[in-house]
Amino acid sequence: MKNVNFGIIGCGAIAEKHGQALLQLDNANLVAASDVDISKAERFACKYLNKTASKKVYDDYKEMLRDSSIDAVIVATPSGMHTQMALDALGAGKHVLVEKPLTLNRKDAEALVSKAEIVNRCLGTVHPNRYYETSQILKSCISQGRFGKLSHGVVTLRWNRSQAYYDEAPWRKTRNMDGGILFNQAWHALDLLLWFMGSLVRRTHGISATRFHDIETEDVVLGTMELEDGSLGLIEATTNVYPKNLEQTVSIFGDKGTAVLGGSRIDSFRTWRVEGDDEGAFLAKWGENAPRHEPSWAHKQVISEFLSNISHDVVVPDVVLSAVKVISCISEMLDLD
Repeated sequence: MKNVNFGIIGCGAIAEKHGQALLQLDNANLVAASDVDISKAERFACKYLNKTASKKVYDDYKEMLRDSSIDAVIVATPSGMHTQMALDALGAGKHVLVEKPLTLNRKDAEALVSKAEIVNRCLGTVHPNRYYETSQILKSCISQGRFGKLSHGVVTLRWNRSQAYYDEAPWRKTRNMDGGILFNQAWHALDLLLWFMGSLVRRTHGISATRFHDIETEDVVLGTMELEDGSLGLIEATTNVYPKNLEQTVSIFGDKGTAVLGGSRIDSFRTWRVEGDDEGAFLAKWGENAPRHEPSWAHKQVISEFLSNISHDVVVPDVVLSAVKVISCISEMLDLD
């Protein structure tokens, strides 16, 4: 396929992973950067923009979208900005890769899907945890029936976020920009749970509270899910754990297997009790000794698949439809729609 020229909107912390990933891809060129803080865009450009191209830096992303040499755009801004920026980029004829979460409500997610289909441009989103070998192993074994009939799955996210964390970037305190703990901190774990279990969510129920922080959103959520195949899901997510992060796990329970994924990136097994397998030997390879990749590795896999989708004229890939399902689940659980 021909090289794809990228522009990026938003040059903050998460953009660094995209910049590092794009430098490693032969068929992608990052040629433009936009941020309302032009100095931030300029610093980003010096580190990551293609060295053979003239550096194009903007403080207005709409001006960047008028550049006909740009084929695709990455949206890496605060969550509440994703929808309008992605719609504008699609409207400008660009393929669009949106950082997580795709949007903060079901209506906006459906609008993005519809717009991509109308303009026939690829829409992508960033679910990097799916690419780790451990995630692939668990998904494959469940799909092959090695876990048998599933009983339930559990997401546990017990993290610490100080008030200073929210104060240093005030958008994190708001519902319309951050979305809350399920859209922000617990997004990837919840996506993995629903992806592993493979069934649609029939109904949900949740309770939430704001106990320790001066924010608009909740800092603790307890939720349940009933899936269409009869299995159940459970989520506990909080940023109230003292004095530092405690755990992040995704657990799957079937009549022939039990598995628990953990670690800061949910990329190593803590438990593997599957019929016919030696748990000790398995954990020796895929437990604490599981392969560790540098931070941008998974983003490289995300962008590589996005490029493949572009080349194969895939407009709305499965990962985007999965994101819509996660958004619908969260919205129902917290009664946001």
